[in-house]
Amino acid sequence: MTDPVVQTEIVKQAIALCFTTGGKVAEYLWKKLSGRRDEKRLRSDPAALEAAVRRLAAEDPAVAGELRELVGSMLAMRQARPRIVPRSPNLYDRVGAQAQLAGTGVVVLSGPSGVGKTALAEHHGMRSGGAYPDGALLIDLGDHRDGPGAPLRISQVREAVLQALGVEPKLITSGAGELKTQYNDLLGPLRLLLVFDSVESVRDLQALVPPAPTSLVLALTEGAPDELVTQYPRHVPLSRLEEGADRMLFEAIAGTDLLAADPEGAHEVLVECDRFPATVVAAAIAARQRAALAARPLKLLAKELSSGRALGPVSAAFDRVLAGLPRREQDLCRALSEIPGPSFTYEAAAAVAGCEPFEVLDGLVHLQSVFFVTEEPGKRLRLTKQARQALARAGHAPGGEGLPRLVRFHRTRAVQADQWKMGRRRLRLYDETLPAGTEPLDLAPGQDAVDLLVAEIPVYRALAEPAHDAGLHLELTQLCGALEIVGLHRGHLRELAEINRSGIASAKALGDVPLQLRVIAQQARLYSLLQEFPRAEKEFGKLGELLQRLEFPDTETNRQLRASLWEFRGLFHRERGQYTEASACFFEALKISRTLGGLPFRGQGLHARMLANVQVMLGDLAGAFQLLEEAEANTDPENKRDLAQVWLVRAKALSRSGSVDAARQALDLVPEVWRMVAPTGSDQYDLEIAEALGDAAWSCGDFTKAREYWSGVWQRLQAVKHPRADAVHAKIYAEPPLIR
Repeated sequence: MTDPVVQTEIVKQAIALCFTTGGKVAEYLWKKLSGRRDEKRLRSDPAALEAAVRRLAAEDPAVAGELRELVGSMLAMRQARPRIVPRSPNLYDRVGAQAQLAGTGVVVLSGPSGVGKTALAEHHGMRSGGAYPDGALLIDLGDHRDGPGAPLRISQVREAVLQALGVEPKLITSGAGELKTQYNDLLGPLRLLLVFDSVESVRDLQALVPPAPTSLVLALTEGAPDELVTQYPRHVPLSRLEEGADRMLFEAIAGTDLLAADPEGAHEVLVECDRFPATVVAAAIAARQRAALAARPLKLLAKELSSGRALGPVSAAFDRVLAGLPRREQDLCRALSEIPGPSFTYEAAAAVAGCEPFEVLDGLVHLQSVFFVTEEPGKRLRLTKQARQALARAGHAPGGEGLPRLVRFHRTRAVQADQWKMGRRRLRLYDETLPAGTEPLDLAPGQDAVDLLVAEIPVYRALAEPAHDAGLHLELTQLCGALEIVGLHRGHLRELAEINRSGIASAKALGDVPLQLRVIAQQARLYSLLQEFPRAEKEFGKLGELLQRLEFPDTETNRQLRASLWEFRGLFHRERGQYTEASACFFEALKISRTLGGLPFRGQGLHARMLANVQVMLGDLAGAFQLLEEAEANTDPENKRDLAQVWLVRAKALSRSGSVDAARQALDLVPEVWRMVAPTGSDQYDLEIAEALGDAAWSCGDFTKAREYWSGVWQRLQAVKHPRADAVHAKIYAEPPLIR
């Protein structure tokens, strides 16, 4: 006698076989049930058929035995469940995305064509086969509609799914309603992976997601419409590959030898590919094809790609996207192509497009969805290489109003940041005038305006020369003048020197002598701090002739200017270790600043402190302490940055005094300096403060603590190959003085 539980399972298996593979089980059951009035309903209703077979088996035990034998034989010879076989063995990166595809339910996988949605789904199907014992299917809905946007032939898709599961075509019902019922009833109890590619709308998916609680449905879509992700909120957007994964993919296709022979060319090709999977694959194939024809195929290919060369279907897809964009977004794309820098904010995008920031947001979101714009760190955006190449193929060349708009936008932000940070506390020779109606600078709570400028340094570097060549001399000198505060508070000296070269040329074009003096002297100062003394000397050499052309040298502004020129020259000598010459220069600067009457001018306090600093180096501690009194008396107590520098020099003088008590005072004073500097956002003094702490600890006899401070300083200097690294290194390994 058959166990009831076993018999129930046999009946279920028989019904499943009857509605899928058919065969001997189906023939046996239909023969047993033929002639019944409800035969037609039984052929389309698995639940009704199951109930009928259970009654039949209960009434006739022989039926149960025969059915058991038939089911067993068919299961033994049944074909394997459907599986997804990846078309390409190459899948790199996507670790995070793969982790989000596990489990059951519906997951929307979105991204532009060529980003790797299908490849990811295929590899997931292959790797997770054990999780879906009833099979894995991939159905491209594009094969079941008459082109993009056309209605989906739902019944045709359902038939394709049923046939893939082994249902004989003759057993698939013909009516749409009956087919839906058969589809849902058959898939409901199964544990499947169903991948639907080319999903266009929520209606597509609603009609195809079966009531199968143990199955996973992956919906692959390009645009991820709002209603789709609202209905199915498990959304995994795909974008470009992680850094390094593009090289692995390229190497897998093009070959290791090709990349090893020309690593520079490989890098240039990958830059043009923009880590977009389909482009990387197409470029790798093109590189491999050229390998037998050109000495440096990668270098050649990179040049072709940068000029807009098409990569077959991949480029054609981007060309279609560009052609299909709404006119407003096409215009936005063209405007963005005029941004020379590596990235931009949405405000800069609005500026270059000549509209309000809120007007570009929807367009940028859509351009991101088609990989014409990609996200960069720090909430920044970038026009992709593929978009630029498509624009080039379409015949668009930059040269409209975008560049002047962009330069003026950045000029305005820089001048506002300078005014916000420094108020009237510093000498400015550039024209601070901004257009009427300029909106105030909008900063987040706690944000420092200097950080806005630091984030844009790569953009300014890319923008400076085109701005000069376009004749935007006034705007460029305003930008360069405002950027002085970056060097004062954050460093970035080399980048500023590069930007300033174009600023010098624009100042000369304007014929403004005081402005030229300031910009050239600022360049010399930057080179001095970079330890590039021959270049600094060359810039200083340009100042003599300009000073002779300076009209009215004794005006208040020009006295400040002349004092700053002596200051920068003194800094040059100080950086070279020429303290006597530095002392003479700072003394000349201080003499001029004293004629200005102290506060509110910074000059007297600034130059007294600078002179005191070199007097400490020269061993004139008495003179240094006297100068520090003058410096503090002429420093605004609210200007914590300048005041902290005065105290730092005092700490240095105390450390060198030879008195343990004085050294302890220094050790107590330096942390206070640090506390004063930190809120100002000026981080370029970190190393100087840390070294001063080491000096004070050494003078106190705490040699271990001193070496800890100096080691931290040395490591940071050595990492950037700073010339002072050797001097600090020598301190670390100096022998402690003998204690008598």
